[in-house]
Parts: sequence; C-alpha cells; structure tokens
Amino acid sequence: MKKRQIHFWAMPLLLLISMSLVLIIGTFLIDKQLDGKAINAYLSNLLSDDAGTLANVLGGLTQVAPAILGIAITVIAIIVEMASNKYSPKVMDLFVKDPLNFWIMALFVVTSVNSIWVAHILTNTFFPIVSIGVNGILVCFSLILVIPYFNHIFNFLHPNNFITYVKNRAINNLELLSKAGKNSAKVDQLKIKIHEDIDFIGDIAINSVIEGDRAVSSFCSNILRELCTSYLDVKNSLPESYFELTEIEIEDPDFIDFSDFVINSLRTRKVWFERKIFRFMELIFNVARDNLRPVASGVLLNTYKIGERACLKKQAEVVFTTIQYFNTFLRFAINNSDPRTAFNILEHYRNFGEILIQEGSSEVETVVFCFKYYALEAQKRHVLFILETVAHDLCYLNEIAYSLNSPTQLNLLNQFLKLDQPIDESAEGAAQQEMSLLGVRLAQAKLAGFYIMKERLDLAKLIYHDMREEPKQRINKLREIIDMNGREEYWEITGRGVNFFYVSPERREALKQFFTWFEENNIH
Repeated sequence: MKKRQIHFWAMPLLLLISMSLVLIIGTFLIDKQLDGKAINAYLSNLLSDDAGTLANVLGGLTQVAPAILGIAITVIAIIVEMASNKYSPKVMDLFVKDPLNFWIMALFVVTSVNSIWVAHILTNTFFPIVSIGVNGILVCFSLILVIPYFNHIFNFLHPNNFITYVKNRAINNLELLSKAGKNSAKVDQLKIKIHEDIDFIGDIAINSVIEGDRAVSSFCSNILRELCTSYLDVKNSLPESYFELTEIEIEDPDFIDFSDFVINSLRTRKVWFERKIFRFMELIFNVARDNLRPVASGVLLNTYKIGERACLKKQAEVVFTTIQYFNTFLRFAINNSDPRTAFNILEHYRNFGEILIQEGSSEVETVVFCFKYYALEAQKRHVLFILETVAHDLCYLNEIAYSLNSPTQLNLLNQFLKLDQPIDESAEGAAQQEMSLLGVRLAQAKLAGFYIMKERLDLAKLIYHDMREEPKQRINKLREIIDMNGREEYWEITGRGVNFFYVSPERREALKQFFTWFEENNIH
C-alpha cells in the first residue's frame, strides 16, 4: 500500500516538475541564443535587490497562494458533500481526519500566510531574500501540487478506496485488541471503534442498495465478509473482557430489539461480532431481494464463506449462527412465496453442508434436518419446486457423505428417506403434490443408482424398501422421466444450470438393476 501511495504521488509530481523545468530552461536557452548577455540579466533579475521589482513579484504571490487555497476548498466542499449525501455523512469525518488531507491543506494555508507576511516586511532598506526565495518555492510547489492533490481527492472518495481504508483500520484495531491484555479501558475503546467501522460499511451497503448501486453494495457485502473472516482468524487470541457485552452492544441499533434471552446467548456463545456482521447481511439481503438479486446472491455466498472459515477454525458456535441465518433467509423466501430466491439459498446452504461433511462436523445433521423442515414448509405454502430442489441437494450430500466415509452417512440417508410425504388426493394442488413426490422419488432413485455403482446393495435396498409400496404407475413415470432427460445442462438460464432430472449413462445402467427389484417385488 505504501509503495502504491508513493507511486500515486511521485509520478504526477515528477511529471509536473519536469515539465516546468523543461519549459523554464528551454525558454531561457532560446533567449540566450537571441541575446548573449541573457544569462547575466536572468540572474540579476532573479536575485534582484530592487524594492519595486520585488514588491511587484510579491504582490502577485500574495494573490496566487490564497487563490490556490480557495480553489481547493471549493472542490473539496462540492465533491465531499456529494459523496456524503450519496453514501454516508461519515465520509466527511473520514476525509477530515485523513492526515494527508490535513497536511496538504496546511501547506496551502501556510503558503498564503507566508506570502502576506513577506510582502509586508519588504521595505526600501530591508530585502528579505531568503524569505522571498522560500515563499517563491512554496507557491511554486503549491501550484504543482494542485493536480496531484485533486487526483488524490477523487481517488480517496472512490467508495472502494475509503471502504477498504475503513476495513483495514478495523482489522488493525482487531490486531491491537489481541495485544490489549487485561487493559479493559483500551478494550472498550477499541470495541467502540470497531462498532463504528462496521456501522460505516453496513450503512453504505444499505444506502447503495436503495440507490440501486449494485457494484458498491456487493463490494460492501464482500468487505463485511472479509472483516468477519479476519476476526475469526484472531478470535482465540482476544482478551476475555472483549466478549463481555456492555452498554456498547446492548444499546447498539443492531441488538436493541433482542430479548434478554438472546443477549445472554450472545454473551455465553461469544458471537456478538458475528451476529452484528450477519445482521447487516440480513438487512442487505432483505432490501436487495426484489430489485438487486445479484447483490442478494452475493450475501448468500458471503454467508457460506463465513461459515466455511468458522468450520475450518473449529468455531462451533459460529457454525450454528451461520445455519441460523441460512434458515432465516429461507424463511423470508418461503413467507414471500419466492421460489427463485429459495432456490439460490439452497445451493449455498448445500455447499455449506458439504464443507461440514468434509470437516467431520456433526452439524451437518442439523443442516439436513433444516432442509427437510423448510422443504415441507414450502410445500404447505404451495411454494413450487423447493421440495424437489431439497431432494436433489440431499441426494448430493448423501453421495459426499458416503464418498468421505462420514460417520453421519446413515443418519443423513434416514433423514433423506423421510422427505417424501403421502399425497392427499382430495386436497387442492394434488397434481402439484404428485409432481413434487416424483421429484423426491427420482432423487432417491438416483442415490440408489449411486450406491449400486459403488457395490453397496445394502444401502440401495434401504431406498428400495422405502419405495416398494409406490404404485407401479409412479415407478414407470420415474423411468420415463429418466429416459426423457438426456442433457445435463438445464434448458433455461438458471444460477445452477443443472438439470435435476438428468442421470448419467453409468448411473442409468445401475438403475436398471434397481427397477428390476420392483418387478420382482421379493427383494429382502
């Protein structure tokens, strides 16, 4: 970052200084060719001790320096106000507190004051050559600095840059926290700063979603995730006093509607930081769900990545918190009859379940239970295609559990086999229930084919025994669906792009054996 800053400032300054020197030296050499005595005249004018000449020069300088200051203040007032109105009033505070802005503005002010002072101390008997020379250099440098400084202002006020600056500041405060020890005053001070930084990023994210700024809102979501994953990296080294909930957290707008039970849970589970991050993720998701779906999908991806890091860091409470928020997102989608959003949620949720299996976490059983619960909730509310989606996701998780020899594989299989529900022929939507049941049975049949390919007939027969009471007509329909779907890629554009009803040639061959069991109807 420091090298980048040096390059950012050095190149324009060197370019402007070089251009000025080339112009001065070039015109001087031309004058010298025209008049051989030019160099003596040039030096005598440059080092003039004539009060009238110097007074004219200083009179101009006293106007130039304040003009530079006025231009800088005008540009800053317009640009910073626009950024503050669009993103957050805190942008103004961030700009004012930036040390570089302070020192450059200080240079313009000092140059202006110095120009006025030097002009007033010049008399016919006193020639402050050093003061005049220094003042001339300051004015020239201020002029040269204007363009790089304006470039810095525009660069500083680019949302990606000041958001990254705040993120790095928060991460630095986290590192300081890990070294704070038992200094409770310092811990509280750093906690306040971290709260402010998270609020700053979260507020910009929500404002950007409302404004329809997809790029900035997605970037903020990513930054919140980076903050959380960085926090998980240092969490075990933080002092115990940091996890105590004080008035800072209890009066925080993100926690103020929590009951005493929830507050106590945050205290004992030590997850207030993660809950604050997820709280903003939830707000971004809710606002973006209708108008900026890619941003909502980014929230889901970041939720998965936070859960993944928590799993790798063996942070069981954070893993459970991730599950809670995936479930909350699903509830939003189902209550609002939004199958498309639920469809996207389930993909990231399934990926999280895969990580849990890979890391040997027993929480995968909780995930599978929640899959089943929300699938049946969606079915009750007539939110279409969620039950079938869950069935195919659970089929995949069962395959992963078997391939990794997970100790939970039998429990996952039993949960999967409980997913199908009997059809009430007299109820409204019986035809849709039939289609959903076919989707579930197809996913279960696909898993049976997988087991047969792996020569685990005992597991395949568990699926057969669960399905053997199905009407022959339904079994024949499953065969027909499998035969009809010969392309793995779905025929419409979707986030997943996968045709759930597709079965690979190898698995189709294995399923021939599975379907013969229904014909024989005497498999034990």
